[in-house]
Amino acid sequence: MTATSHNVAKRTLTRALVLVALAASSVACSKFVKPTLPGETSYSIDALELVSADAASPLTLDATPLLQLLAVRPDIFIIAGQPYNPYRAGEDRRRIAMYWQNNGYFDVQVDAHTVTFNDAEKTANVRWTITEGPVYKVGKLAILGAPPKFESQLQALVTHRPGDPVLVTPFRLLRHDLADVLRDAGHMRAEVYNRMWVDRDAKTVDQTFYVDAGPKSVIGKITVLGNAHIPADAIIARSGLKEGDAFDLPTHIKREQDLADTAAFQNIRIAADTGTEFQTETASWESWIPPDTGGIMRAGQVADDGSYQPRELPAAVDVTLTVVEAPSQQVALEAGVNIDPERVYPFIGTRLVLRNAFGALHHLTVQGNVGYGVRWRGDVDEPLGIYGNARITYTRPGLFGRIGDFRITASFDDRLHPGFNWRTARLATGVRWLADLHLFFDVEASVRWDTGVGLGIISEEIASAVQLSRRKDNLAGELRLQLVSDTRNDPVEALSGHLVALRAYVAPVGTATWFGASIDLRAFVRLGQDLGLGFRVSHEQVHDLGLANDAGVPVGVKAFGGGAWGMRGFGTRRLSRYGQACGGAASDGGCRTLPLGATSLVEASAELRWLPYRKQFGGIAFVDVGAAGASANPFESGIEVAAGLGLRARLWHLTVALDLAYRLTKNTVHDGLDRFLGFIRIGEAF
Repeated sequence: MTATSHNVAKRTLTRALVLVALAASSVACSKFVKPTLPGETSYSIDALELVSADAASPLTLDATPLLQLLAVRPDIFIIAGQPYNPYRAGEDRRRIAMYWQNNGYFDVQVDAHTVTFNDAEKTANVRWTITEGPVYKVGKLAILGAPPKFESQLQALVTHRPGDPVLVTPFRLLRHDLADVLRDAGHMRAEVYNRMWVDRDAKTVDQTFYVDAGPKSVIGKITVLGNAHIPADAIIARSGLKEGDAFDLPTHIKREQDLADTAAFQNIRIAADTGTEFQTETASWESWIPPDTGGIMRAGQVADDGSYQPRELPAAVDVTLTVVEAPSQQVALEAGVNIDPERVYPFIGTRLVLRNAFGALHHLTVQGNVGYGVRWRGDVDEPLGIYGNARITYTRPGLFGRIGDFRITASFDDRLHPGFNWRTARLATGVRWLADLHLFFDVEASVRWDTGVGLGIISEEIASAVQLSRRKDNLAGELRLQLVSDTRNDPVEALSGHLVALRAYVAPVGTATWFGASIDLRAFVRLGQDLGLGFRVSHEQVHDLGLANDAGVPVGVKAFGGGAWGMRGFGTRRLSRYGQACGGAASDGGCRTLPLGATSLVEASAELRWLPYRKQFGGIAFVDVGAAGASANPFESGIEVAAGLGLRARLWHLTVALDLAYRLTKNTVHDGLDRFLGFIRIGEAF
């Protein structure tokens, strides 16, 4: 070791020790010391009331969303309250008035608050008295300056009509939707301004949208900023942007996603120098933050007679690609637990990402986890509950064309089934294309080895009945195709959009051969801001191709349903076809009835979802159906139905889901299984 490297190592070790000491001290002194504000008292808020000045006429506007935003408030679940402070209460007076005005009560009056102190408990009750006044109505509506071919499309977006109650913020924000219609069509410099005129005598509000489309845009100069290890030419090539090409908002968004899909960047922003209020690089006043101002018109955009003057703008817009490269090395650790009706599954895992390990856009990922399924009830003898997986993946974004991302994967999966373990080792190579913003296509070829542990011996009669291979080990070559379209508004708590996933796989060579296909459909219908319906239908088929000496397919290829993300009338992998296996994990060498997988499986759900925006709790009511068959017909033994209720607790960045389900049907195939089930998990069901 040289002196220089020795010094570097010494400094690195010293810094590490300092960080450890700081971490230890922060743990020991973890209590946050809140600074004392002028006027702050030691009285916590016990109750906060907003009441009408007219006792005979209660408040008509629901103030619940306002309460957690006030400066002086009680504790609200995980949102801490704030002590009484007369100065901050004065700020709240303006907040309350603005809340009512934003909902159309322009004559609202908020009296000075009254406060009652409890010296013994050191608490205070705060009461605000409000005179609402009338709700103003929409007066005249106008859209001026829209190009003729866009007039009907823009008019359709303005859904409120004269005589409707006024909602200031939603009405103003419509201007962004109008501008996006033009930007989608290539008018990237499009600007829409909103102006409202309040008539206090008539109790009405007139609203006008001024539309300035600007010219069709083309790409000018392209600049890359922030790159360190990845050449600018490679970034531009991946983006697909070229000088002189037409430029529109969908292209803008798609090219950002193409760059993000490389997994090489922590943040990507494509900024077009359009000169609109959304470009923060050009002028400080153009940085838009709520509340919406209605748009700021520059000097010269208003004529002497008060009419709007369209801007004179060039077609070319310069484009800047600003990237923040992700760390070259990144390690993640995780630990968790899943709870099943028969087992508790604690696990720990790790993930190591080596970006640009073999040059720019050559990544290596190593990951794995291990767990132990502890059986706490049930009467099926099982092998050791150890399970887990390991995976190493090399990826090369853009190897095939601009967006054809190549990968090579070696993996080993040990899955814990009821009564046995199933192990699969795979060596695979594949290509993924992000064909559109919400659409990707994937093709993968692999060699796979499958084996069971603790499964035991299955008779030829039972294996034939469920199309199951009786071989202990199976080796096969498999090809998989996947097409996914995902437009959900939220991948965790969706209230609108859809997901369509089509998958097909075939193993034409090996000790067992098979073909299969599946479809997964999810659709969401919004019924209001916080309420919606969710629907899911999935269907999977897998069958023996008959090209191998032994009939049937391995357990690891067959379909299993149930669990927290499946048909919630069954435990994990419990919705299946069953058969007897002798020996294996049976302690007495006898025979056990085990789920051996289905050749056809249907699972469907319908949910009523109440997921209030920025609230700590939500809830669902659901009905699940499912069926598992040993032939092409999944309904050969009937259909299973379960219903239940679910609670959603939003804890900071996590959604904890608790679902309680009761299986309404009592099918003879599943007589021995529980009918009342509970599931706890992180995230929504679909």
